[in-house]
Amino acid sequence: MLCSGFFILVTLKSLENTFGKNIIPENEAERLKNLEKYKIIYTQSEPVFNELAALAATLHQVPLAMINFVAKDLVWTKAYEGVESAAEVERGTSLCSLAILKESVTVFEDTLKEPILMSNPMVAGEFGLRFYAAAPIKTKDGFNIGAVCILDKKSREFTDEDQEKLAAIAHLVEIEIEKRITGSTI
Repeated sequence: MLCSGFFILVTLKSLENTFGKNIIPENEAERLKNLEKYKIIYTQSEPVFNELAALAATLHQVPLAMINFVAKDLVWTKAYEGVESAAEVERGTSLCSLAILKESVTVFEDTLKEPILMSNPMVAGEFGLRFYAAAPIKTKDGFNIGAVCILDKKSREFTDEDQEKLAAIAHLVEIEIEKRITGSTI
């Protein structure tokens, strides 16, 4: 019961937003209910998701890739490649919060040229994020619940073909999460 009380306390605090624009979709309540039914937040590591994160990094020749799910206040990492650990980050500082607002791939080829990212700690801080691309993870009900993202500390070009490849990996993630609902092993 103590954990439940702590969770309520955490969710009641105001959401920091470093982007200077609304990061909450109009369908947020329904999106969060849809995310909940997949029971993926705070689950153990799974080889298929780890392999898809590694594939994203390798295919795009970037040092970092993650499969993230956007909850109410946090963005939680299900799988990652190129970092020692990743678990969660505040939603108001995670670029995945922007990625779930679009139906297509979000691309920042040079984060220093993006006014909405100027005060973001990943860009302006010690990490020095310079490139970010993310394909939304969409449920069969049409809700963007997360993103497959790739990152680099160097700016880079990201072609339409690159975007298609990243979207294809997000589609593979979608297939895997749907198995949680259908019980399918195919």
